[in-house]
Amino acid sequence: MRTIWFAIAFISIGMEAKFSSLVKLQGGKPALTFVVAQIFNIFWTLLWSYILFGGYLFSIPDFK
Repeated sequence: MRTIWFAIAFISIGMEAKFSSLVKLQGGKPALTFVVAQIFNIFWTLLWSYILFGGYLFSIPDFK
């Protein structure tokens, strides 16, 4: 289940962008802002995934 949600998150990031129209506006500044925001979003999501699923807040279940 975790792998599915992880894949959906990154697919959603890619689907929300119409990058070609952002490059044409104001010399590409909106495109640069979008890229920086998405990089921040990726690292922020990775950090929270690591905290939540890494056993720091909740114990990792022992499936045997």
